[in-house]
Amino acid sequence: MKKLLLLFIALSLSSCKEKKETTTAENIDQIREEWNKNRLDFFIGATPQPFSAKTMNGHLFNSNDYKGKNLLIFIYSKKSLEKDHNVSYNMTDDMNRLFAEYKDQAGFIGILEGLEDDKTAHEKALKDAGNIQFDQIDNTKSPQRQEQIKYNTFCTPARILINSNGKVIHSNCGGATDQELMRKLDSIKTQQK
Repeated sequence: MKKLLLLFIALSLSSCKEKKETTTAENIDQIREEWNKNRLDFFIGATPQPFSAKTMNGHLFNSNDYKGKNLLIFIYSKKSLEKDHNVSYNMTDDMNRLFAEYKDQAGFIGILEGLEDDKTAHEKALKDAGNIQFDQIDNTKSPQRQEQIKYNTFCTPARILINSNGKVIHSNCGGATDQELMRKLDSIKTQQK
């Protein structure tokens, strides 16, 4: 009788454990779904929902203003702006070069992200980086403030190119501008001539 009772308890605990693991997996899927639900999809092939945010110079950026136009989004952290005199690459110079060459083919917006432990540090990093020639959105967060825009990009710096149909045709991470982005921008330039 004791053996039967122990077997019953063991089976009961085993089935409870399996149910708990299933519930945990369901919870993870639910959390993932909720996390993605309110985020802009910047993955290749996606059509992000319209978004707006206040820029650092006090203007309102609205992606709806770029309907029927191309839009290049730069996402970066304060660390990406810091100049390293041992490296020839400078992100600010790269962004400004792209802006100068393709501003007639695409709109440009920068998004500064990260934790804002010291607002003056972010402002100093932007100032030290030099003059970025297009609007920037302060999307940093702190214990007192949430970011203005939520998206599914997990790396910085990142470049997202949305075409005139509103579809993401380029999304990459890393330092210097890659050749694929340059080809796509050149293609847009050629088509508009």
